[in-house]
Amino acid sequence: MAITAADLRDLWGEDVLHIPLGSLGESSRMNSGDFPPDGILPMEVPILFTVLIGRDDIEMFTSLTIEPTEGAAASVMVIGAVPEDPELLFVLNPASSEVLLLDLPQSTVETVNSTLSVFVEFLYRLGRLIANDPGGRERAERATRIRSELVKEDPVAFAHPDTWWSTAFAELAKAK
Repeated sequence: MAITAADLRDLWGEDVLHIPLGSLGESSRMNSGDFPPDGILPMEVPILFTVLIGRDDIEMFTSLTIEPTEGAAASVMVIGAVPEDPELLFVLNPASSEVLLLDLPQSTVETVNSTLSVFVEFLYRLGRLIANDPGGRERAERATRIRSELVKEDPVAFAHPDTWWSTAFAELAKAK
Protein backbone atom coordinates (compact mmCIF):
# COMPACT_ATOMS: atom_id res chain seq x y z
CA MET A 1 0.00 0.00 0.00
CA ALA A 2 1.43 3.36 -0.97
CA ILE A 3 0.28 6.01 1.46
CA THR A 4 -0.07 9.61 0.38
CA ALA A 5 0.26 12.92 2.19
CA ALA A 6 -3.53 13.18 2.02
CA ASP A 7 -3.86 9.80 3.78
CA LEU A 8 -1.55 10.96 6.55
CA ARG A 9 -3.37 14.27 6.97
CA ASP A 10 -6.76 12.51 6.99
CA LEU A 11 -5.65 10.44 9.96
CA TRP A 12 -3.45 12.90 11.85
CA GLY A 13 -4.86 16.26 10.72
CA GLU A 14 -2.62 19.13 11.77
CA ASP A 15 -0.94 17.02 14.46
CA VAL A 16 2.14 16.44 12.32
CA LEU A 17 5.72 17.65 12.00
CA HIS A 18 7.76 17.94 8.85
CA ILE A 19 11.21 16.45 9.04
CA PRO A 20 13.86 19.10 8.33
CA LEU A 21 15.56 17.31 5.46
CA GLY A 22 18.31 19.93 5.32
CA SER A 23 19.56 18.84 8.73
CA LEU A 24 20.38 15.27 7.71
CA GLY A 25 24.00 16.15 7.02
CA GLU A 26 26.48 15.33 4.32
CA SER A 27 26.60 11.63 5.20
CA SER A 28 22.97 11.17 4.13
CA ARG A 29 22.50 8.54 1.47
CA MET A 30 18.73 8.74 1.60
CA ASN A 31 16.73 9.04 -1.60
CA SER A 32 13.21 10.33 -2.12
CA GLY A 33 11.69 6.85 -1.66
CA ASP A 34 13.14 6.72 1.86
CA PHE A 35 11.04 9.70 3.01
CA PRO A 36 7.37 9.72 3.91
CA PRO A 37 5.09 11.89 1.76
CA ASP A 38 5.84 15.59 2.35
CA GLY A 39 8.29 14.54 5.11
CA ILE A 40 5.30 14.08 7.45
CA LEU A 41 5.82 12.60 10.90
CA PRO A 42 2.88 12.25 13.34
CA MET A 43 2.98 14.08 16.65
CA GLU A 44 1.72 10.94 18.37
CA VAL A 45 0.44 7.45 17.77
CA PRO A 46 -0.94 6.20 21.10
CA ILE A 47 1.16 3.53 22.82
CA LEU A 48 3.72 3.46 19.97
CA PHE A 49 5.26 6.84 19.21
CA THR A 50 5.48 10.48 20.31
CA VAL A 51 7.49 13.54 19.38
CA LEU A 52 7.05 14.78 22.97
CA ILE A 53 10.29 13.24 24.13
CA GLY A 54 9.95 14.18 27.78
CA ARG A 55 13.64 14.92 28.33
CA ASP A 56 15.40 18.18 29.06
CA ASP A 57 18.70 17.11 27.51
CA ILE A 58 17.48 15.89 24.09
CA GLU A 59 15.14 17.60 21.64
CA MET A 60 13.49 16.52 18.41
CA PHE A 61 15.83 16.42 15.42
CA THR A 62 18.91 16.58 17.68
CA SER A 63 21.92 14.88 16.18
CA LEU A 64 23.51 12.19 18.37
CA THR A 65 26.53 9.98 17.86
CA ILE A 66 25.97 6.34 18.67
CA GLU A 67 28.64 3.70 18.98
CA PRO A 68 27.05 0.28 18.55
CA THR A 69 28.87 -2.78 19.84
CA GLU A 70 29.38 -3.89 16.24
CA GLY A 71 30.33 -1.46 13.50
CA ALA A 72 31.52 2.10 13.41
CA ALA A 73 30.07 5.13 15.19
CA ALA A 74 27.13 6.71 13.43
CA SER A 75 25.49 10.11 13.51
CA VAL A 76 21.72 9.81 13.97
CA MET A 77 18.81 12.24 14.27
CA VAL A 78 16.21 11.95 17.05
CA ILE A 79 12.73 11.63 15.52
CA GLY A 80 10.68 10.60 18.56
CA ALA A 81 10.33 8.41 21.63
CA VAL A 82 8.29 5.60 23.08
CA PRO A 83 5.41 7.42 24.84
CA GLU A 84 5.80 5.71 28.21
CA ASP A 85 9.60 5.58 28.21
CA PRO A 86 11.71 8.67 27.32
CA GLU A 87 14.80 6.47 27.64
CA LEU A 88 13.80 4.74 24.37
CA LEU A 89 14.34 7.05 21.42
CA PHE A 90 13.50 6.55 17.77
CA VAL A 91 16.41 7.80 15.68
CA LEU A 92 17.04 8.07 11.95
CA ASN A 93 20.38 7.02 10.53
CA PRO A 94 20.72 9.16 7.38
CA ALA A 95 23.69 7.11 6.17
CA SER A 96 21.61 3.91 5.98
CA SER A 97 18.01 5.30 5.90
CA GLU A 98 17.13 3.04 8.85
CA VAL A 99 14.96 3.97 11.80
CA LEU A 100 16.50 2.60 14.98
CA LEU A 101 15.37 2.28 18.58
CA LEU A 102 18.06 3.64 20.88
CA ASP A 103 17.93 2.42 24.46
CA LEU A 104 19.82 5.14 26.32
CA PRO A 105 20.49 3.32 29.63
CA GLN A 106 21.59 0.11 27.88
CA SER A 107 23.44 1.93 25.06
CA THR A 108 21.93 -0.47 22.55
CA VAL A 109 20.27 0.03 19.18
CA GLU A 110 17.73 -2.09 17.36
CA THR A 111 16.62 -1.71 13.77
CA VAL A 112 12.93 -0.79 13.73
CA ASN A 113 12.43 -0.23 9.99
CA SER A 114 14.61 -0.21 6.90
CA THR A 115 13.51 3.32 5.91
CA LEU A 116 11.74 6.32 7.40
CA SER A 117 9.00 5.99 4.80
CA VAL A 118 8.18 2.45 5.90
CA PHE A 119 8.31 3.50 9.57
CA VAL A 120 5.69 6.20 8.94
CA GLU A 121 3.58 3.72 6.96
CA PHE A 122 3.68 1.30 9.91
CA LEU A 123 2.63 4.14 12.26
CA TYR A 124 -0.14 5.10 9.84
CA ARG A 125 -1.49 1.55 9.52
CA LEU A 126 -1.47 1.00 13.28
CA GLY A 127 -2.77 4.50 13.92
CA ARG A 128 -5.80 3.67 11.79
CA LEU A 129 -6.34 0.44 13.71
CA ILE A 130 -6.06 2.24 17.05
CA ALA A 131 -8.36 5.09 15.94
CA ASN A 132 -11.02 2.59 14.85
CA ASP A 133 -10.30 -0.08 17.46
CA PRO A 134 -13.06 -2.67 17.41
CA GLY A 135 -11.50 -4.45 20.39
CA GLY A 136 -11.48 -8.14 21.16
CA ARG A 137 -11.28 -10.80 18.51
CA GLU A 138 -11.86 -8.37 15.63
CA ARG A 139 -8.86 -6.25 16.71
CA ALA A 140 -6.73 -9.40 16.91
CA GLU A 141 -7.80 -10.47 13.41
CA ARG A 142 -7.15 -7.01 11.94
CA ALA A 143 -3.75 -6.79 13.63
CA THR A 144 -2.80 -10.21 12.26
CA ARG A 145 -3.88 -9.18 8.75
CA ILE A 146 -1.98 -5.87 8.93
CA ARG A 147 1.12 -7.64 10.23
CA SER A 148 1.10 -10.13 7.34
CA GLU A 149 0.89 -7.23 4.87
CA LEU A 150 3.67 -5.25 6.57
CA VAL A 151 6.03 -8.24 6.80
CA LYS A 152 6.10 -8.17 2.99
CA GLU A 153 6.92 -4.44 2.99
CA ASP A 154 9.73 -4.60 5.54
CA PRO A 155 10.83 -8.09 6.66
CA VAL A 156 13.65 -6.53 8.74
CA ALA A 157 11.02 -5.12 11.10
CA PHE A 158 9.96 -8.65 12.03
CA ALA A 159 13.34 -10.40 11.81
CA HIS A 160 13.11 -11.67 15.41
CA PRO A 161 10.20 -12.31 17.79
CA ASP A 162 11.47 -9.61 20.15
CA THR A 163 11.81 -6.73 17.66
CA TRP A 164 9.82 -3.57 18.32
CA TRP A 165 7.15 -4.35 15.73
CA SER A 166 6.96 -8.08 16.53
CA THR A 167 6.27 -7.19 20.16
CA ALA A 168 3.73 -4.47 19.27
CA PHE A 169 1.79 -6.77 16.95
CA ALA A 170 1.88 -9.64 19.46
CA GLU A 171 0.15 -7.36 21.97
CA LEU A 172 -2.42 -6.13 19.46
CA ALA A 173 -3.17 -9.66 18.28
CA LYS A 174 -4.21 -10.77 21.75
CA ALA A 175 -7.98 -11.00 21.82
CA LYS A 176 -9.44 -9.28 24.88
